[in-house]
Amino acid sequence: MKIVLSLIVAVLFTISGFGLSVSGAVDGSDLVFAKCSGCHSLKRVCRALGKKDLAAWEKTNQRMAEMGMTITADELDGISNYLANAKPGESPICK
Repeated sequence: MKIVLSLIVAVLFTISGFGLSVSGAVDGSDLVFAKCSGCHSLKRVCRALGKKDLAAWEKTNQRMAEMGMTITADELDGISNYLANAKPGESPICK
């Protein structure tokens, strides 16, 4: 019985974690709000949209992580991808 219960808990935990990963990947603006706005005005982030490619955002975001931003590797990738593809003025972070 303990094994069955353990398996059920493990499956539910895995499914819930998967759901969070998918939602975070779909809308990186949530990550930007959560991780970047603690130190920066979102206007600053918005002004940089369209001016940096993926490699430039990865470099910038890695530097922020090295300066103390608490972030996972997946979140870092999600933010970089989101910012590299966000359109200036159209992103939710620009409103």
